[in-house]
Order: sequence, then C-alpha cells, then structure tokens
Amino acid sequence: NVSLEYEKSEVNAGFFYSNAEQRDKLVESERKFTDEKVKKIIELKKKVCTEENGKNFVIINQKGIDPPSLEMLAHERIIALRRAKRRNMERLPLIVGGVAVNSVDDLDEDDLGFADVVYEQSLGDDKYTF
Repeated sequence: NVSLEYEKSEVNAGFFYSNAEQRDKLVESERKFTDEKVKKIIELKKKVCTEENGKNFVIINQKGIDPPSLEMLAHERIIALRRAKRRNMERLPLIVGGVAVNSVDDLDEDDLGFADVVYEQSLGDDKYTF
C-alpha cells in the first residue's frame, strides 16, 4: 500500500523558478524519490525469485503506480496491480499468508505471501485477476 506515482503536494505551495533548469531539477528529484521505492521492490524480488526456484513476483497496491514505475517493474517481470479495493486488500493477507505493508523501507521476505497461480480473466468488458 505504497504510492508509486508522482503526487502533487497536499499543502498549497507555489514554486517559482528563475529558469527551466531549476524546474527540471525539481522534477528529476521527485522522479528519483519514486524510482528508489521501486528499486527496493526489485531488490527484494531478485533476492526471493531465482531461476532455480522458478517463483514469480506479484505486487498488489491499493494506491496508484505511474507508467514509468510500471515499466520498471514489468522489465523485471513483476506483475503489478494498482488501485485494488480496500476490501480486497484486507482479504488478501488472509488468503495468501502475507502482510500488507505501508512502506517499502519495512519490506522483508517475511511479509510475502504465496499463491500457486495468479491469472487474469476477462468477463465482458471487465478484467479480473484471480
């Protein structure tokens, strides 16, 4: 349950730049902050999922995941589901045996759950993941 997308500040703040370079530095630092969170998830995946054990990694997040973060995760063969409903997020740990975490800093192997199969199925216009 970690936001993996750029978010606007909740405080009404105005930034005034004297040039475009200052603005680019701010945008770069915001992107770097989100990328660091994604890299911590990727590090854990590499630690847990090896070619020998054949395991895959799935992230289910109640908050959003922006396209650059989704791309980084997909490149590492991590399935990422975003904007899961709260009710489902409460049920998932009970089903797979994992623990819902609110920070990637606290992420550990002990927090992970296990499922034999994860698949997506289309029913009409909607897609469901089981």
